[in-house]
Amino acid sequence: MVIEDSAYGVQAARAAGMRTFGYCGGLTPASRLEGPGTTLFDEMRDLPKLLATTIH
Repeated sequence: MVIEDSAYGVQAARAAGMRTFGYCGGLTPASRLEGPGTTLFDEMRDLPKLLATTIH
């Protein structure tokens, strides 16, 4: 599982076959992070809920 806010980080995580969460609430727009296997979020306070639903 990877949490990333850069396009290169998301691409690397996908290439490694990892579940990826892309944070698009900073400098990188959602359009550069979206793709298969990537869940986007724009509020860090939402991350615990996203992780909980993924793990369980």
